[in-house]
Amino acid sequence: YKDISDRNFSRIWRIPVPEHVCCMTELGYIALFWTLLMMCILEPIWWCLNDPSGDGLLFTSNCDGALYRADAYAALSCVAMLLYCALIINLSILSMRISSFVMMCGRVLAEVGLFLMAACFLIISFALGISALSHRSSAFQGFDSAAYSLFAIMIGLFPASDLDQMQDQIGVIITVSIFIIFIVIFLLNLLVAQLNQAYQLIFPDMQGYARLTRASVIVSAVEHASTKRWTRFLQGLHFDQRLEFEEGDVGLAGGIQVTEPSWAHPTTVDSIRRFGGSTSPEMPWPEDERLLTDDDRFERLEKLILRCTKGKKKKGSGTGDGSMRSGTGASEGSYRSDSSNNSE
Repeated sequence: YKDISDRNFSRIWRIPVPEHVCCMTELGYIALFWTLLMMCILEPIWWCLNDPSGDGLLFTSNCDGALYRADAYAALSCVAMLLYCALIINLSILSMRISSFVMMCGRVLAEVGLFLMAACFLIISFALGISALSHRSSAFQGFDSAAYSLFAIMIGLFPASDLDQMQDQIGVIITVSIFIIFIVIFLLNLLVAQLNQAYQLIFPDMQGYARLTRASVIVSAVEHASTKRWTRFLQGLHFDQRLEFEEGDVGLAGGIQVTEPSWAHPTTVDSIRRFGGSTSPEMPWPEDERLLTDDDRFERLEKLILRCTKGKKKKGSGTGDGSMRSGTGASEGSYRSDSSNNSE
């Protein structure tokens, strides 16, 4: 009703359908509701309340009216139990591993559907072919009997005694052998290959999809929580307290600290990068050397070489001026000493 009032529709073959009907879980709930309603209508106890053919007990199901509807009630009971078990699968979100496995099974069902479609095509084709043959095998007499027998052969439920009776029916034996080759050797192996390829392609993403499914369930549950309860829950998490990466190494606030053994996830590279200097927001963030390209590295290397070369040039020029000055001073000293000797 909410989707209809909010005009929240999805189009299936250009037909507007409420959004909740497109969800398999909601569809299962609807199917279970109607199944239980039909079971309540066909409940044998109701039909035996005023039935004189009953055994006279108050709550009994042994009467002619209940016996007439027993088969329909049993079929609906079977459907209801299957729907219950299918809806219990939603509890798999409690474990990420089980949830990812369930989602994997749902993703590869398309491959199984293609296999069943090809198997149905082969059963119909070979059943038509066998029904056109001239034979006296009762198991393959007519299209419906031939199709049922081929289906039993495919799932391995065909009795071996019936196969022994067909030894003189050469045409039927050859046709059934070709059918078994197509089904068992070709289609089943192709199904295994398709499932293997689909598993390898989908499995790396299933853990993330399982987390998203759990997050969606949590969000839908939080919507029904009161503001007071939600505020008390947030205060109990203590998001304003800083977390410690290690003992004495205080980090950021706004998280939940979870401890684990040191050997659980060994790492050789620290995921927390620390830079010295001021923590002022106006200061530029240091460059990450892992993000530098080859051109940036060559440019930095060139600047370092030029800086070293300039330093060496300055040092060499200073040493040369000092030696020239000392040489001039020595010559001046010797000239003065010679002049004093001559004057004596």
